[in-house]
Amino acid sequence: MPYRFAVAVMLFLLCGAALAGPEPALPGAGFAAAAGAGSDQAADFTLPDLDGRKVTLGPFLGKIPVLLVFWATWCPECKAAIPEINALITGPLKEKLLVFGLDFRESREKVEQAVKSRAIRYPVLLDEQGQAARAYGVVGIPTYVLIGREGVVVYKSHTLPGDLSRWI
Repeated sequence: MPYRFAVAVMLFLLCGAALAGPEPALPGAGFAAAAGAGSDQAADFTLPDLDGRKVTLGPFLGKIPVLLVFWATWCPECKAAIPEINALITGPLKEKLLVFGLDFRESREKVEQAVKSRAIRYPVLLDEQGQAARAYGVVGIPTYVLIGREGVVVYKSHTLPGDLSRWI
């Protein structure tokens, strides 16, 4: 039993180290690196969607609440949350909340296949270098970051926020 615990701890630490990556988010690398550092202000980023178009978070900040879903195709918890996240964008909050799925460091082909086979209805962006994950201090997948209407991070956890209406 202690051996299994030790292996589980090592895997957790290795996953955290992989998410952290060796290089810091640098200005000019598609992020406002200082925006998320040391404050609750949301960090801006520009990432490609599955069609290769660049999507920038900045124009939405301060206008509409945004839920960032950091996920990966191999993650069972991420797969289980898809129906609930799809319901957010098709239910009563569809006009009041913007959702972006940010896939962590996987190929476009693998992500496209997962989006189709799992019927993901929200926009998916490719965090190919893990820069957005680092800017938001993501350690572990899934991570949910809710940015309020004022452009400030109001929720960050490995579980979906329960009652979103209090922030929207």
